[in-house]
Amino acid sequence: MLTLLLLTLALYVAQTFTPPMFMSRAHGPLALRHAGGPRDTPLEPSKNAGRAARALINMNEALFVFIPLALACLHYGLDSGLAWWGALTFLLARVVYVPAYILAIGPIRSIVWTVGHGGLALMAAALLKTL
Repeated sequence: MLTLLLLTLALYVAQTFTPPMFMSRAHGPLALRHAGGPRDTPLEPSKNAGRAARALINMNEALFVFIPLALACLHYGLDSGLAWWGALTFLLARVVYVPAYILAIGPIRSIVWTVGHGGLALMAAALLKTL
């Protein structure tokens, strides 16, 4: 479980780099000057940068649920079985979610989001079984 928690946090860190990466591609040297300045006037995000930023916001919201569940599972020694499969499902779904969102792959993004939240439900179910 700890490994899955750390991998999920690593994914989050990697995901924080995607919006600026797309902004650099869209605006070139202007993006670098903007990033090094006071940023009083925001740059217009490219389509992909906007999608990457929204996917990051969604990850922030999902981590608000995942991290407490993962820590509770660790606390109660639920590092295998239902809790582990739930955490793995969540992580893999989040890995697929980012490109699905950026590439605007129709309903796949929503399906993957639902699968990821199913993983959270598995983790919660594992915790409820301990009560």
